[in-house]
Amino acid sequence: MTRTARASFPRAIVRDRSESKSGLDKSVRKNGGGPHNWGSLADEKDLEFAALDDEELELEEELGESTDNLSAQSDSSLEDKKPGVQRTTISRSNDELKTARKFRKHALKNGNLDLSDIARTSSAVAVPAKNTTVIASGAQTSVSV
Repeated sequence: MTRTARASFPRAIVRDRSESKSGLDKSVRKNGGGPHNWGSLADEKDLEFAALDDEELELEEELGESTDNLSAQSDSSLEDKKPGVQRTTISRSNDELKTARKFRKHALKNGNLDLSDIARTSSAVAVPAKNTTVIASGAQTSVSV
């Protein structure tokens, strides 16, 4: 049987060749999954609920761990706890500031570059921010034409 004979066969004539063999619309790819398999809007609701369930489980696990940590901390004495790092203000004299500025100015010229010394002298070059914003009361907020 030749190709032309098959094409003229009664079953071939009845069949619509514009439809796909699976019966699905070819314009809707991957069963509505969208291009590049990004997923369909029909599945979005299920995925969102699954994500919310996962978040709740993670939150419960974190709460369980934090309560375990709290009970372990309450058993230990208060003396064992370390105090947190606190910021201290250092007031320096003008002579100390001048020597610190001089050190920072010539720090790269020396062969020894010690970052800890540079960090210690950072307060010498730190300039406090000036508050130049003027806040006026009773300012006109609307423009009349």
